[in-house]
Order: sequence, then C-alpha cells, then structure tokens
Amino acid sequence: MAERVHVREIDDDEGGRLLRIIRRGTGAVVTWRRAQMVLLSAQGMPVAKIAEVSFTGDDRRRRGERGLIRHQSA
Repeated sequence: MAERVHVREIDDDEGGRLLRIIRRGTGAVVTWRRAQMVLLSAQGMPVAKIAEVSFTGDDRRRRGERGLIRHQSA
C-alpha cells in the first residue's frame, strides 16, 4: 500500500496564492496541477476523489504534492 501524504494546514495567504495560480490558468501546467491538488488536499478531499477530479492517478497526486512542498520550501 502506498504511503499517505498529508498537506499541512495552509493559511489564508497560501490558499489565496494557490487560488490565483488555479484561476489564472497561464504558466506551467505542472504548477497549475500541483496547486489544484494541494488546495483540494488541504480542504480534506480524499486521494481517490482528487485523482478523479484532476484526471490523474493516486501515485501522481502524491508526487505532485511532494514536488510542490519541496518547491515552496526552497
């Protein structure tokens, strides 16, 4: 079984930044997809549902969250 990945609680500023990335719809598709996945995860959506609405698999969603977390930490 794959390990569970949880997104830490995000504050209003971070949520707003993710929403701007998603709404803007320009720029790198990878960034847009990761922002969408992180926001949905932070809102408590289960992995299977995130995979369904983002048209991707559970393993890709986990990798996307890890990539965005590493990017924001740098």
